[in-house]
Amino acid sequence: MNRRAFLIGAVALSAPPPFADGQSVVIDGEERVLTDIIAPSSQPLSGRAEPFADFAAAALSAAIEAGAPQGKPRARDRWARATGPVLWTMHGRTTTLQEILLAQGAARVAPQSTDFTFIERCFRAEKAARKARLGLWGHPAYRVRDAASAENGWGYQIYAGVVRASAERGRRVFLNFGDDFRADFTASVARGDFRRWRAKKDLTSFVGETVEIRGYVEWINGPSIDLRHEMQLQAA
Repeated sequence: MNRRAFLIGAVALSAPPPFADGQSVVIDGEERVLTDIIAPSSQPLSGRAEPFADFAAAALSAAIEAGAPQGKPRARDRWARATGPVLWTMHGRTTTLQEILLAQGAARVAPQSTDFTFIERCFRAEKAARKARLGLWGHPAYRVRDAASAENGWGYQIYAGVVRASAERGRRVFLNFGDDFRADFTASVARGDFRRWRAKKDLTSFVGETVEIRGYVEWINGPSIDLRHEMQLQAA
């Protein structure tokens, strides 16, 4: 039996449940962050386990039992946790733990790194699971929300809609999805970050486009998402 550990943090009786935060695991005694995805958390800040948290933990457990890591992590974060794609061989095929979870509907893409090629692969795995309504994609909590109606949401969400207006105010760039910027759904990005995006687009070129926005929802004159990574914005 493969007894490879995947507990969060130190292995102790008081440790959080496996995959508690939806992103970090311990494999062979080393903590790793499953960069560029987010799975339902069993211990979110709200205190109530998110829907499909058990499903995500079970999917991770099954992958760990059936496979093995390949290679050594090449990058670490400020807390010395290994980051980046977690190469994984399972059933004779090498892929990543991130893509395995995404393909089952056990996680969503949450762009963080500068590995754009890997993130694109993650989006392809997510797209297939979404189309088949696998795992969390069959639960209303994870539906793609209507940006035009400023549908409320909490935590990490995906909104889709037509960009109605764009503007640069102060040090931020804003994309509005309704007629009333004081109440509609808004996505914004720091002006300096926007100018460093790989896709060099004029601000006005977004108007009229149908896009998906994903990220953590804040309530600032309606639901709002801060774009910290350019791939949080995708053509729909």
